[in-house]
Amino acid sequence: MADLRTKLGPLTLKNPFIVGGGPPAGTVEHIKKCVDSGLGAIVTKTASTVWYLQRYPRPLYKLIDYKKDPKHPFDTPKDYFWMHREHNSCYEPIPFAEIIRQSSGYCKEHDCKLIGSFSCKTMEEWKNIAQLYVDAGVDALELNFCCPFPPTGLSKSEEDNHVGIYYTMHPEAAYEVLSELKKIIRVPMFVKMNPDGANFVTVAKNLEKAGAAGVTMFANNKTMRVDIKTGKPYIYGPGPGTGTGMKPISMRWVCEVADACDFAVMAGRGAVTWDDAVEFIMSGADAVQYCSPIMIRGLPYVKEMIRDLNNFMDEMGYESIEAIKDMARKQCYSNQQLVDLVKPLYAEVDPEKCIGCRRCERSCWYDAISFNDRKALIIKNHCAGCSLCSQLCPQDAITMHERKSDKEHFQAMASAHPDLAPKGFFD
Repeated sequence: MADLRTKLGPLTLKNPFIVGGGPPAGTVEHIKKCVDSGLGAIVTKTASTVWYLQRYPRPLYKLIDYKKDPKHPFDTPKDYFWMHREHNSCYEPIPFAEIIRQSSGYCKEHDCKLIGSFSCKTMEEWKNIAQLYVDAGVDALELNFCCPFPPTGLSKSEEDNHVGIYYTMHPEAAYEVLSELKKIIRVPMFVKMNPDGANFVTVAKNLEKAGAAGVTMFANNKTMRVDIKTGKPYIYGPGPGTGTGMKPISMRWVCEVADACDFAVMAGRGAVTWDDAVEFIMSGADAVQYCSPIMIRGLPYVKEMIRDLNNFMDEMGYESIEAIKDMARKQCYSNQQLVDLVKPLYAEVDPEKCIGCRRCERSCWYDAISFNDRKALIIKNHCAGCSLCSQLCPQDAITMHERKSDKEHFQAMASAHPDLAPKGFFD
């Protein structure tokens, strides 16, 4: 059986699965149940010092594009969209520290790291609560610079809006908070960034300089979906949302930040199944947070993910998480490598497999496919080598081959209007 332990900055987790800050880790009993599920780490439900966010918005969830199977009630589709209205903990950070205190011993007994998540407004609050959480027994802190969204329009003061996403949007304020906390806090501090922010590589570099042990990327975007039968927006308008379609965007930033910084990266938004964790780890993540997938499937799903990850590792011959870490990130090509190493292609049809469905013809935008005796034929000097036809062919009758020269490729690309090609294009 493979060794699933992973390094998360200075912490060692028994596996890379983490429950992200939310309802699964909002009470002592829930935290203990998360521990029993086998998770490598737990991020507690975010507690904030903003009066409004302890009461509103009221919890409201909406699953969109979620296909249910009455015969298999526990089967869950992978492709769905999740929107929510969710408050922070109804408990202020100071009383929430008691929840941490009552849970931390159980976490340590079962080798499950406890990461305390909170969000504040003033420097004094950040310092006091960080120390309080450390004294209560957390292994690390997650400074929530992502959510909550400020209660704009309901604020009692402008200061109430200096919370959550404010710090991603104002990197200088984030740097100041982290720098000051670093002077007094001795446990690792991770920063949860908001996906609606700016250039995350630049922000992450500044956070690393300020002393962060790593970053979490990300929680939910502010999104919007519409019920076309009523014309009404789901959950009353734009709100936090996530789904598998967001995974590629999260993964891009995980890869770029891991490439630019020498600290830990926790992936999150878009991860639904165990194999998403593999993709994220191969792209540069050290561990992966799951929240809505666990809320939907229940905590028994964690053991399933651990089992399936173990099976995959054994089948592929990987002995440890370290063996797959950064595998994809290290194989990402630079622009120069794309020019030097990626060879031009052309398509070829196997007439024995072709059934003449014309699927390829409809999707060829280089006019490189004709038909003869109801069989597809590739016009080689028109084929740009994009490979779309080979992926769409229902019979796998089309294969791709390398061209002999770039000149052939350039001639094919400009075959519709060779007279309009730039000077020297075919050289």
